[in-house]
Amino acid sequence: MPPKVILAITSGPLEGHKFEFDQHDTFLFGRRSNCHARITDDPRVSRHHFILEANPPDARVRDTGSRNGTIVNGVKYGGREKHETPAQAALRPYPEVDLKHGDVITVGRTRLLVSVETPPTCNHCGMEVPEEELGAAYQATETYLCHTCRTTPIESPPAVRQKAVVCSQCGKDTSAEIGSGRRGEYVCQQCRNRLMDDTNGFRDLLRSAAGKSPTADKPALDGYTLGEELGRGGMGIVYRAVRDYDRHPVAVKIMLAKIAVEEHARKMFLREVEIACRLEHPGLVKIIGHGSVGSAFYSVMELCPGGSLSNLARRYDRGAPLQIVLPLMMDSLAGLEFAHRKGLVHRDLKPQNILLTGDDEPQAKIADFGLAKSFAQAGLSGMTATGGVAGTFRFMPREQLTQFKYARPVSDVWSFAATFYAVLTRCCPREFPENRDPIDVILNSHAKPIREYRPDIPDAVADVFDRALLTDPSARYQTAGEMRENLAYALR
Repeated sequence: MPPKVILAITSGPLEGHKFEFDQHDTFLFGRRSNCHARITDDPRVSRHHFILEANPPDARVRDTGSRNGTIVNGVKYGGREKHETPAQAALRPYPEVDLKHGDVITVGRTRLLVSVETPPTCNHCGMEVPEEELGAAYQATETYLCHTCRTTPIESPPAVRQKAVVCSQCGKDTSAEIGSGRRGEYVCQQCRNRLMDDTNGFRDLLRSAAGKSPTADKPALDGYTLGEELGRGGMGIVYRAVRDYDRHPVAVKIMLAKIAVEEHARKMFLREVEIACRLEHPGLVKIIGHGSVGSAFYSVMELCPGGSLSNLARRYDRGAPLQIVLPLMMDSLAGLEFAHRKGLVHRDLKPQNILLTGDDEPQAKIADFGLAKSFAQAGLSGMTATGGVAGTFRFMPREQLTQFKYARPVSDVWSFAATFYAVLTRCCPREFPENRDPIDVILNSHAKPIREYRPDIPDAVADVFDRALLTDPSARYQTAGEMRENLAYALR
């Protein structure tokens, strides 16, 4: 039985409405038609007032630049003072609040009660009690004993307790950090920061998780020898490596879960990655192997020594030449089309995720296919909408906030076009001023026509970009295949 986050509207125009989340999702509150709870007759409600992200049993609310602020348990977050302009108010940090059971959110006349339901656990061993066993497991003290603990003699009745989750690195109790309802393998934030700062941190993490001494002269990952770091991002670190049995060069990506890793989440992610391993296409980076150790997850991929589109873009102050970029677009669009035909969606396309071979005429390949989507759907990435990094926001279509859990090919089309737009112009399709919340930009701004930055781009090619970057998903190319056909026609 998965945990749930429940929002019950207890007063206001939508009193009686209830919203339940049993998987990673977002919830928008405001006046606009794309809000999940739309309030049109309260002047204290802004167009997009707040966004709530649920990753059960966790939840977080973020005021999205509202005029009157979002009140949580009587404390106001966000909003503007009477003397402030919107730009002045936006200079303050984006106000986010982690929510717990019983919290109350107030906006104007509307009050929302937050409830968190977590699966019952055995009072003795701390393991989850299956739903079908709840009746037999129930005790008079309103606690539960699982089948194993009921049938195994114990010296004395167990005291009521909650099994603590400790950091696998430093051993400290992390209950306050991860919140109630989480169990499993976990690395605390302090140790996570230390591992990211230490050149050998992730190598040592793999060794210790596998029961090896961090200082032992043994490979961090059995079967592979890790070399230099190739890059890092919000999901983890990528290393150059060699496969030990044949010395074949590969790349190894190591990702560290941002929540306590329960077995059902681990199995869900690994099952999804297994599907991605079957993808074989010249326009996709091949995933050779994968696995997990403790709270770390790794994937072994083919090595692309030519770097990424991000590296390519940095070589040109005013944007990369069309004659270089357009063939790379066709390469990677073919790979994206292949994956879309297989029913798969990437969800995290950006310049860092399109890699180049090291040939004289490099070929483009899409990397990390399905990893971000699967990591997020398993809940392992923590909060990705409210806690997202700027680099991801810049290539995110609006519906990824308004329809978070429904990943579709049409969203990849927007992110793909935004990626190559940035390579050609050194700008993002939307402007992200420093004094404006990036979530507000995504929800309320549109892409600029590409010829505003690159008037030398032929009209037919520009039309392909402009259509792919339309805010309304139904007006875009629906798949990578449709976009590739139109781009090929424009290049004739």
